[in-house]
Amino acid sequence: MPTVGDTIKLIQAIAPEEFAYKEGVENVGLIIGRRAAKAVKVMCCLDVSNRVIDEAVAEKVGLIISHHPLIFMPISSVSCEDVLGRKILRLIENKIAVYASHTNLDFVADGINDYVANLIGLKGITVLDPYIGANAGFGRAGDLFIGMTAEALRKEVAHALNDPFVRVIGERTDFIKRVAVINGGGGGETKYIDMARDADADCLITADVKHHVAEYALDCGFTIIEPQHHTMEFCYIQKLVQLLQIKAKEQKLNIEIIQASSETNIRS
Repeated sequence: MPTVGDTIKLIQAIAPEEFAYKEGVENVGLIIGRRAAKAVKVMCCLDVSNRVIDEAVAEKVGLIISHHPLIFMPISSVSCEDVLGRKILRLIENKIAVYASHTNLDFVADGINDYVANLIGLKGITVLDPYIGANAGFGRAGDLFIGMTAEALRKEVAHALNDPFVRVIGERTDFIKRVAVINGGGGGETKYIDMARDADADCLITADVKHHVAEYALDCGFTIIEPQHHTMEFCYIQKLVQLLQIKAKEQKLNIEIIQASSETNIRS
């Protein structure tokens, strides 16, 4: 009978936990559950939402693999008196384990950063901050096959990510040839603008751009293209399911691995 631990070995082969970001708060690995518990059905998702938990209970899932950790910041209690506590209790009561593969899945070779860079159509892709190794680390940079205006690239990104809410910070007519990509919330600090500029990028594609970061980019004459955090990472979940299915087959593990159907690209 396959266990939670068996599937954890599969995901660790794809995105080792030691590849997780070393700065700030991070929480990867087994969040809830026992490695020895049986898990014949596994569900992958971006976030462990109430809708995902409802689906996992209905589908009799033994393990949820999420990108974003269910428990991100330290908590002082687990009770039915708050949203997170109710989610944790319900998962435990239904014997559903939760494993998070966060920035390690972002940074690993062929992880989310590489996937988004390829989806956008970059060539000659390199790592912005290769603190892990030549092919893994923080962010990516590459060249467009054909240079275009910021507005044209915005449309390309919107199409690639199926995201109708992509915006341009900067001049829409600026010519873009070299692009940096930081999937998810890379818009929180000005140092990421500097990192992209040091890589000779004309533009940074990232989400969650704070006001002061946008102002800094404008002052630098640098373009940011900002999709939604959700769409920059949701696009990878289907591939993660496929990779895990391949790994399970290689290991001759009879595990059913599915994607949460309750989680969609467009949030409503």
